[in-house]
Amino acid sequence: MVPIVNRTEWSILLGKPINSSRTLGSSGELSANLVNGKYKLILTSEAAKTVFGTNWPAADPTIVSLVSDLDISSYVGRRVAEYLDPTSVGHDIFAIRQLEVLVLGAACLNSFVQTGWTGPALNIEPHDLLPEIVRPQNEKLAKKALGLLSTDGEDVYHLAPRLLYLQYALVLLNGNPNKNFPDLKTARWWAYRALFLQQRILDNGAASLHDAILDHLKAIEEVLSTLPADTDASDIYVRYQLEYGLVHHWYHQDKDAFTHFKLSQEKSGLTWSLTGVMGRRTKFQTFDVSQLTLLAESKRSEDENPQDNHENGVKPENLPLNDDTLLEKIAFTDKQTNTDPANQSNLRIIDQALLLAFCLNVKNTNPDHGITTEQMVPYVTRVLENPNNWMVYTMALLLRSRLEAHRSRTVERAVLQLQALVDQIPTEDSTTQERLAYFYEILLPSKWELERELADKFVSLGVLRSALEIYLRLEVWEDVVSCYRMLDQPDKAKKLVLEQLSLNPNSPKLHCILGDVEVDPKHWQHAWEISNHRFARAMRSLGGYYYKNQEYRLSMECYENAVRINPLFDNSWYVMGCAAMQIEEWETASRAFLRVVNLDNDNAEAWNNLASIMIKQGKKVDALQALKQAVRLKHDNWQIWQNYLYCAIDVGEFAEAIRAMCRIVDLRWEKVKEGCVDVEILNLIVSGVTRDLKDAQDRSVARLARQVQSLLEETITSRITGSSEIWRSCATFYMWQGEYVKALDSQVKAYRCVVHNPKLETDRKVFDEVAKEALETVEMYQNVGEKTVKKEGEDGVEQLVCKDWRYQSRSLLKTLLGRTKSTWEDTETYEKLQQTLKELRG
Repeated sequence: MVPIVNRTEWSILLGKPINSSRTLGSSGELSANLVNGKYKLILTSEAAKTVFGTNWPAADPTIVSLVSDLDISSYVGRRVAEYLDPTSVGHDIFAIRQLEVLVLGAACLNSFVQTGWTGPALNIEPHDLLPEIVRPQNEKLAKKALGLLSTDGEDVYHLAPRLLYLQYALVLLNGNPNKNFPDLKTARWWAYRALFLQQRILDNGAASLHDAILDHLKAIEEVLSTLPADTDASDIYVRYQLEYGLVHHWYHQDKDAFTHFKLSQEKSGLTWSLTGVMGRRTKFQTFDVSQLTLLAESKRSEDENPQDNHENGVKPENLPLNDDTLLEKIAFTDKQTNTDPANQSNLRIIDQALLLAFCLNVKNTNPDHGITTEQMVPYVTRVLENPNNWMVYTMALLLRSRLEAHRSRTVERAVLQLQALVDQIPTEDSTTQERLAYFYEILLPSKWELERELADKFVSLGVLRSALEIYLRLEVWEDVVSCYRMLDQPDKAKKLVLEQLSLNPNSPKLHCILGDVEVDPKHWQHAWEISNHRFARAMRSLGGYYYKNQEYRLSMECYENAVRINPLFDNSWYVMGCAAMQIEEWETASRAFLRVVNLDNDNAEAWNNLASIMIKQGKKVDALQALKQAVRLKHDNWQIWQNYLYCAIDVGEFAEAIRAMCRIVDLRWEKVKEGCVDVEILNLIVSGVTRDLKDAQDRSVARLARQVQSLLEETITSRITGSSEIWRSCATFYMWQGEYVKALDSQVKAYRCVVHNPKLETDRKVFDEVAKEALETVEMYQNVGEKTVKKEGEDGVEQLVCKDWRYQSRSLLKTLLGRTKSTWEDTETYEKLQQTLKELRG
């Protein structure tokens, strides 16, 4: 019996017909109803009535206890434990009962999803499953569920409908998977789904749920390695990796998400590529340009028809663009690798979900600018070509709406399309089965999140009144307050919050919002107290307030309290680290920034700050590695490159120092000219080469001579010609190379940079510096003037570096002496110049 049960649970997961319904009897019928989306039949079945005690007498002790404490979790948990008692039934019956409880849990979960995400309307209330004597207390039960589902100081959206269904699902599926479902293979899969739905209705990410979800997903991977041959292992693996990636994506773990998406794609056999195809985008375009297009092809068996993927029925409304310039679709004028981009074959539905996942990953892993949008559009366009599934098509329309909202010619359709998607949820234009079939393979927002997104679009367009109406209906008070502020009605915002507080005086969130309105820390402190030190948002707000007012120790302590409750907020760790740096609490700061980069590996500022702390702690090699991550992420930030330069030269990484200096000059020379070159570091680099020092790996620095020459000639002096210090560094380097002509030329240029200083005849310090440069130039003439070098273009022919070096030296000194005689004739420096000139004449 267990193998039949296992085949059935895998069919349920894939949404495939149940072939074993006769063998399993009523359990098979329940399983078939789950696949077909007939949740009411499941929730009113005999199995459901037994597990939930629907018809139990009011005098039963467990019912009396439930009426007294309304502890649904304990009540349902006890009922499930009794139903799944292996000692009371044979092994086959035990396996069937496990399947029944799994189906009940999945039906409760999908009922919650149908109510809050997909529609259509479900005409059975969750409290109808309970004993009759308990049902009148449905409002109290819902309110209690609201508190029980809140986790790690993060609140559940208080208007989320039918939360009891989710609470049932969590008890049925997450109670004790190993004990309750020893024979089932997919119990943890449904358990993670229930937890992920709980996470998605919270205000923010919760660390405890994050860890529990990943634990379930890792356990599922072990099950997949032992799949029997008669299961559709490929489709199961594709869904598993796709769902795993979407979880990582939701938590902004984008590299991990992409890894799982790629594994899913490999197993699916989907091939796709972004390429350019010649075509036209506007109605009046008279020439073709390369259009970014996605070419995608599903892998199919020989007997599989591409149209088999298409599900009959009405699809969500795809609004036309109706623009007087832009075409509805790109008009392609050529084909790419024998594929017509305008007429590609139909994709499998799971492959369409995969493309949408890759599209989301583009958004998360690239900067938010126009290029990113252009990269995302082809993914959505390819999915919209084939309306195979109601829910996947809805997700594609939603993504297109988001992408078009930032362009003036498409913003109207974007808003109208979003409104259409909101309106379609309660309609019955498609079956529950079709809407739920791929729900867990996409990240469709709930209906209240869609409405909130529509309101956000109204705000971006300046339609504040319409946005305010939606925010008020959804009771998202933060957005209501923000809207009133934009309407220059701060008094209304405060009045609204006070009215809500009169109704819910012990709401920590409302006290925090009042604190935001009045910018008064006492409200955040009160919110923290009434939550019994469990509402992390209060500490985050208070910590931010103290940081802005430079009370860094108090700020650090507040953030420590916040991350102790919910450590999933990388921004809390970041500000806590910054506060710790201000008061030189290096260990705390280091711990904070290490946590930031663990949560968000692409936070360049965190890597940079972490490196600064490591330098303070004497860990300079580790600091260089941290800065290497920072400059990789912020390639155009010259301050981070400068830190990298200092650290690299400090630990003896001369090659990296050269690279850093090149980049700094590239970024800054147009604005600050010679100020972009740290001459002290440049001299250290030149000195390292000319003295043949050893680098951090005990290698000769002289091997970098070519890179130094490129730095001096191609990067610096090709742009910056007015710095005597830079030209002196060049002269030193060329002398070491034996390039005497270049060395002399560099020294002469160094002298010319200073001799034209307008303060030469009025400022003694300037005169002394110019005189020093003049004497060094004369010395260079003396040292290299009579040396011989090969004449360019004539092999074997040599010539003097400077044939008239005496004349040039005397001319230089005479000119300088003539300019400064009236002012500095009686100074020691002037006499030294005269003496040098006499020696040259002699």
